[in-house]
Amino acid sequence: MESYPPPNPKKRRIPKACAACRSSKVRCDGGKPCIRCRNANTHCDYVKPVEDQMAEKLAQIETQVNQLNSRIPDANTAVALFQLRQQTQQLQSRDSDFTPPYSASEYQVQHQSQQEPQTASPVSMASGHHSLPNSQINIPFHPEYINGSVAGSGVQMYSGLAGTKRKCRDFELNTDTPLDVVGKEIISFDDAVVYFRTFFQGCDKYVPVFDPIFDTFASVRSRSSMLFDTICAVGCRAEHGPTSPQYQILSNTTKGPISSVMIGTTPPSIEVIQALLVDASYSEKGWLLTSLALKMALEIGLADAYSQLCARILESDANDCGDLFRKARVWFGVFVLENILSIDCGKKPGIKASEGMRRCRVLLGHPAITTLDFRLLAQVEVSVPPFPNCGGNDTDRDVVEFDSSDWINLVESRVRNESDTASLLINLKIQRDWSEMTMLCKGLQGIGIDNLAIMSDEQRNLIHLAKSSAQRHLSTILSSPKLYLGALRYGMDFVWAKCAFSVLLLLKLARLIPESTNMSELIIDAKTLLRELSQIQGSNNIYFRILSLSVEKCEKALKGDFPQSDSRGTQTSGIDGLDAEMDFQSYVPKEFILEWNFPGLTFCWIPFDFGELFMDFGAGF
Repeated sequence: MESYPPPNPKKRRIPKACAACRSSKVRCDGGKPCIRCRNANTHCDYVKPVEDQMAEKLAQIETQVNQLNSRIPDANTAVALFQLRQQTQQLQSRDSDFTPPYSASEYQVQHQSQQEPQTASPVSMASGHHSLPNSQINIPFHPEYINGSVAGSGVQMYSGLAGTKRKCRDFELNTDTPLDVVGKEIISFDDAVVYFRTFFQGCDKYVPVFDPIFDTFASVRSRSSMLFDTICAVGCRAEHGPTSPQYQILSNTTKGPISSVMIGTTPPSIEVIQALLVDASYSEKGWLLTSLALKMALEIGLADAYSQLCARILESDANDCGDLFRKARVWFGVFVLENILSIDCGKKPGIKASEGMRRCRVLLGHPAITTLDFRLLAQVEVSVPPFPNCGGNDTDRDVVEFDSSDWINLVESRVRNESDTASLLINLKIQRDWSEMTMLCKGLQGIGIDNLAIMSDEQRNLIHLAKSSAQRHLSTILSSPKLYLGALRYGMDFVWAKCAFSVLLLLKLARLIPESTNMSELIIDAKTLLRELSQIQGSNNIYFRILSLSVEKCEKALKGDFPQSDSRGTQTSGIDGLDAEMDFQSYVPKEFILEWNFPGLTFCWIPFDFGELFMDFGAGF
């Protein structure tokens, strides 16, 4: 930007005539005394000139600027100093030994720049189990926390002293100990008790990282205001709905603690990680918070808890390791949610298992096992199998079938409560069907073919398998609507989105491949699902409205399959039915594209034969 010099100050005229000559308005020779005053024998006096204050200020400023310029080195000197500082830092980092705060023996941290094919599996399992050296872990450097400060930064992040402010050059990091929502009088103590109880009546099933005996109201409130506020906010959401003003207020109170975690003024702990996982499950940017929770879990060494716990169990010394089991439970929760929320949002997970996780079922014999741990460990072990070769000949049902029979037998033999057993079994079946359905659709989309008209017979067979999985998914839900759908009152948006998407995908696949499908009965089942969802405050949910619109569009397309007669008894044209079919097949809600990366809604039938373009969708292909 071009700079212009300041304008010169206007010079004031200094009087040169004496006072007598000035008053007489005659010319003065400037003498002391002047000739006229000497001849008149009068006192000759000259007016003292007034000092110019503006000129003095400008002179002072000019002096200060010159002093500052003398302190600043020239460009060459500055570059030399910067290069010398960089070389010094490189030598210091080369000589220092940095040991990561977690072990790489069980898990590998994913490098985000590597492009690997995505699968639908929330648990990516690699063959073999090898310990990786530190040099093979592709992760950015994280400074160690030494004596309450970040090494090399000069900024004190957190220490044992609370309620103080840490200086950061000309700014201060506010680390005041926050009060919880009850202490701030945002809600009453009685309301907090209600919201806390509501959370543990169903919300904890979707975030199974809690111990109902250890994580009590008084215990959580005394240990972490962040976790306490988050639980109360989600409990209020389940109690009054996501649009209630009370929930909006409580939800806003959780933003400050999350910001403190990101800045680094909040030390990592199990309670902070639990709070991040709960927030991630009930927020739009869940993948971001799970990645932050994963980072903190690695920093405090939760990844090693599972290996240490297995070693204690093999040594028959598992009675006094409840804290270790709690750490392993939280680590598995981070592991599962990071994979699920990342993959279904279209992001590569930050971590994957380096070995099949079938060994995790050894924890079922631990004394601290809970009913929800069955659900958590099942998600870790059998969420999604490896994807089959879509282009090959091996498309048998056994290739994509889940080995869920072992878990069903484990649940039936070890869970004593009948209602818990029924809930676990139905969730295992729904989890299996959902994983198969999305796995098959993502595999086919990975090939790059969405048009059924140009698919091979093997690929079309996989479409049939995906349709069968979607059909079983809906049938399982409707087999015990109160048992599964009743829990959606506590469910996060991801669960509602899965429900709406699976029905829409089934309706589309049923129209594309109508063999062995009764569309009228399918519409009735979809309306039954809508009726059940409306009884649990579902009408206010965006995914309920998406599902309702999907059923409405499909029903219009179905009516177009049959000729209609007008009031004069003449049959109407099939153009309206074709338009309705096109409207339904092209319906892809933006929520399933922008917020979730659900596959399969772009499958279509575009024949190359012009005559087939006007085919009857209701008659099949």
